Amino acid sequence: MMAPEPLRSAMTIGCVEDTSLALPSDSKLRSGQQRVLDQVHTIKRGKSKSWKNGQLSPSPTSQTPTFSEFGSFKFSPSKTNDNFSRSKSMVAGYSKTINAQKSRTLSSKTVGGRYNSTSSAWEHRMKAPNWPQSFGGLKTSRSDPTLVSQFSPPTASVMRAKGQEAHGQQTFRTQMNRHSTHSMTNGTQMTSSQTRIVQPPSAHTEGKMGTIKTSKKDLQQSAGSSGVNLSDLTLKEAVGYLSHPEENFQQCGANFIQHTTFKEESAKQEVFQLGGIPALVTILRSTNPGVNKAAAGALRNLVFKNLDNKLEVQHCGGIAKALQLLKETDSTETRKQITGLLWNLSSSDELKEELTATALPALTENVVVPFTCWSDNSTNNNIHPDVFYNSTGCLRNLSCGKHRERHAMRKCDGLINSLIGYVQSCVAEENPDDESVENCACILHNLTYHLEMEEPEAFSAYCPQVGVQDGSKKSSPIGCFSPKSSKAQKQFLFDEDWTMPEDGAPSGVKWLCNPKTMNTYLSLLSSSQKDGTQEACCGALQNLTSSGGLGSMAMSRILVQKLSAPLYISHLLKSPNSALQKSSMSLLNNMSRTCGVQPTIAKQILPQLTSLLSSGPREMGKSDDTIAAACTTAQNLMMADTEVSKKVINDELVTSLADLSENGAFPKGSKAAALLLYDLWNEKNLQGFVKKLGLSKSLFVNNNTTAVYRSVQIID
Repeated sequence: MMAPEPLRSAMTIGCVEDTSLALPSDSKLRSGQQRVLDQVHTIKRGKSKSWKNGQLSPSPTSQTPTFSEFGSFKFSPSKTNDNFSRSKSMVAGYSKTINAQKSRTLSSKTVGGRYNSTSSAWEHRMKAPNWPQSFGGLKTSRSDPTLVSQFSPPTASVMRAKGQEAHGQQTFRTQMNRHSTHSMTNGTQMTSSQTRIVQPPSAHTEGKMGTIKTSKKDLQQSAGSSGVNLSDLTLKEAVGYLSHPEENFQQCGANFIQHTTFKEESAKQEVFQLGGIPALVTILRSTNPGVNKAAAGALRNLVFKNLDNKLEVQHCGGIAKALQLLKETDSTETRKQITGLLWNLSSSDELKEELTATALPALTENVVVPFTCWSDNSTNNNIHPDVFYNSTGCLRNLSCGKHRERHAMRKCDGLINSLIGYVQSCVAEENPDDESVENCACILHNLTYHLEMEEPEAFSAYCPQVGVQDGSKKSSPIGCFSPKSSKAQKQFLFDEDWTMPEDGAPSGVKWLCNPKTMNTYLSLLSSSQKDGTQEACCGALQNLTSSGGLGSMAMSRILVQKLSAPLYISHLLKSPNSALQKSSMSLLNNMSRTCGVQPTIAKQILPQLTSLLSSGPREMGKSDDTIAAACTTAQNLMMADTEVSKKVINDELVTSLADLSENGAFPKGSKAAALLLYDLWNEKNLQGFVKKLGLSKSLFVNNNTTAVYRSVQIID
């Protein structure tokens, strides 16, 4: 059997992608007029909702996501003074405990997985960015929300209660009404690597609905109380009202600005030129709840898709004032506006540093942790699901930033525990398509980007120190290797007696690479119908297996041998969503480079994989990266298990690979196909078999394949 050196060299020439990271785009957002039309349809649909058995029955939604401008929260067990509250009696009535066994809602019936993509125009709308090379030639994957260009109407609220082990051994019980709207990711960008395939973080989004229209009632009431004739009011006069000594005029001016900037894009620039933003920031600190709510709504609309206005809000100290208002207010509607404003602001790279330093801890402490970890001791359990959704949207954007932002989020107390607990509760309750799950999954996806390089301590449980049995004794050699050599560590790690360590109570960054978390990702890959959620989960697993270090090899072994991951991703290899297909192929490629699991993967995946290669580029989305990953994965597996390989090698496969090896339209894929052909002939156990099939040597070894093989050797 040939050594895998040529394969590693093939990775050096960048034939596959290793990590995933999706980024935002402002260019695809709808106009105010389009959103008004969608609002009318949404209101019509909303009338079909009715109470059944004390719960709101879900109304059907169209496959094409649309804006829901008001996104009103219909189901409120108790709502007084504009506050959403949850009573202890409800918690007791619906509470249940999730343990490590139950958190995984997978069965033999779902192993095949069901995948129905309803976004046929995905690739037309989303363009994957080109990611720079990272450490070791790897590119990475992140899940950052795209600017939300389309939203589905709010789904019916779901009553749920969950148990979660939090810091120490304290148990929190959660009961909440989930209600969120649709957001789309900008696709997951994967990249080539010398060793493994990592996915970059997910894409930015602006706030839940981007902009939001002020209610007609609020606008008329504020105008009536101040004696203003709305039909004659101009933006200049409205901006002037913001500095009026009477609060009625301030509220009227802010409501009018919110209303106008929702309908007219040009109004945003006019308000900026009139100096309206500093005045709005000032009245955020008004003692009148109606005034600061209107100011927050106006600012939310003004900064949507407008960088100048975002920077102006920052320059005026608007971020600090907004966060202070979020901490102080008990108005649900004001919280929605503030978190929507922060989501819109977070899509700007220029503001990420300040938002990470200020909004990250504030949102975690005041929204994320209270919403996901209900406790008798908490004074802030009354968090509306829309507020949580907007907050996770903001954090999703921050997570796709630089190492500094990722590090801060990984170290943020309670954040990772809360996000994973929320996702696990939704999986356990068979609600994988909850809209906030996508945001949470994308944040977790982004935080796995370069995880082993940036936070190596997270993998300490899976990378034991070789030969350190007794500190007073010298380490004995392992085989013929020094105990400190990489080969010795790999041999130790993948010894047949190696068992997965038990980590009963992981916390913080260690949750990111914990088998329970990976189990949750696999559950979502099998049960979720949302492309964004599936891409984020696949991208997170892709990142965890990408670095080529002991940690990523341990992740691959756990995924294959303990969690049967190939069975959960096999159906994704033929996904009509090319971004998801590419990510799943890259994950498979990463796992296939771990020697200890290659035979297992070969038996489970090789027939499907070779069938895909036989079908040609069209079945792989005509993606150069997907084709290259498929060829290199097949090379790893076929060299590892020649008996399984003999069952899948046929004339159709070899002919397809030969055509690919000469197809200049796929530079990475053609080189990977050429290397696979060359190795198939050079492997003695396979050469005799292909000869019996009547296949000519010239199909495998020719000027083209030989040149590619030699170029790889030169690179080495």
